[in-house]
Amino acid sequence: MKLRLALFAWAFSISVAYQIAPAYAAEQSASYLLPGNPLDGSRLFSDKGCLGCHSVYGVGGVAGPELGQGILKRPLLDIAGVMWNHAPGMAHLFQETRTTLPQFKPAEMASLLSFLYYLGSLDPPGDAATGARLFREKQCQTCHSLGGKGGKHGPKLDGYGRYASPLFLTAALWNHGKAMAGVMEAIHVPRPTFGKNDIADLLAYIRTTAGSVERVYLRPGNPQIGEKLFAQKRCAQCHTPNAQGTRIGPDLRTKLKGSLIGIAGAMWNHGPKMWAKMGDVPSLAPEEMSDLISYLYFLQFTDPSGNAARGRVVYQEKRCGGCHTLPGVSGTVGPDLASAEKLKTPVEVVTEMWNHVGSMERKMLEESVEWPVFKGGEMSDLITYLLSVRKSSAPPADGKNLERKEK
Repeated sequence: MKLRLALFAWAFSISVAYQIAPAYAAEQSASYLLPGNPLDGSRLFSDKGCLGCHSVYGVGGVAGPELGQGILKRPLLDIAGVMWNHAPGMAHLFQETRTTLPQFKPAEMASLLSFLYYLGSLDPPGDAATGARLFREKQCQTCHSLGGKGGKHGPKLDGYGRYASPLFLTAALWNHGKAMAGVMEAIHVPRPTFGKNDIADLLAYIRTTAGSVERVYLRPGNPQIGEKLFAQKRCAQCHTPNAQGTRIGPDLRTKLKGSLIGIAGAMWNHGPKMWAKMGDVPSLAPEEMSDLISYLYFLQFTDPSGNAARGRVVYQEKRCGGCHTLPGVSGTVGPDLASAEKLKTPVEVVTEMWNHVGSMERKMLEESVEWPVFKGGEMSDLITYLLSVRKSSAPPADGKNLERKEK
């Protein structure tokens, strides 16, 4: 219950809500595998028994590693590979405790993976004492008043004490940043920059000084909406996620790293350069800021394009063909991977691998086959190969109509 309440609080303050991309094409420059809802994933983490072995910020079991320290900050399919590598050990723990290895639907697996991502997106809670020091050092009091003390060039900050999420303050800094820069230049105040957790620390100080007990939460950010905002707010005119944009600014998929608040700080720090190129600065409501930063956060974890040729080598080296059938490769124990119904997307492939881990391990023991271990990038290559085989083996979507057109 303690973990459940904590997860709900985190999810409503600065969370990310991912959804599954409909397909994964080997020829794409990057895969947009946007996972499911982290709030659903937190429930599954408890309901499926993960909490019995793994802890999150000190709450939970100790048989498995602590997952609340951002140890799974890696591409989605690499996370899937880690889960696969440790699946036999996890299965044995379930056997020892006489419980059943949990089964997942693809949407559930996507949500569980998004929850693991979500754990890595959060910074430590803001520190009021550090925030007080930052407030002085960055000369915020020159323009803003707080608790009845400070300047009058900018608005009072007491009202921000009720906000639980630093993204409210982030949105205000973005929307008024250009005007603030003009005022600071006029009164000869140097424009401050923000480090990793500075915004959260400043908000913690504002909250304690303002004395507000009311809390206003922000709905979970949705990166699919954020992706649309990225185009609508003209971000794509300068930046290049997945070979889009005009390259005036850096490719955010490779350059933008860090947590949600770290990304928010980077947006402020680079504001003057962006404003000089923009002209009119697009405004962002707090909900839009949450969606946009959720999208930007996930960009750093998109899988590099898998290589089908390397994937075929992985398929052979891991001896997958000893059990499974593919064109030109015979296997009679497992299903035909080119025609199996639930293997149309990477998330479906990962889910089916997990759900059948028990039966696969038993068969491998019977055949004296060593459990395959995946290294970085191998899972992506393997899945790219499997999906490319399915694509080449699939009949035309409307063969009859095609024949009529040719006649």
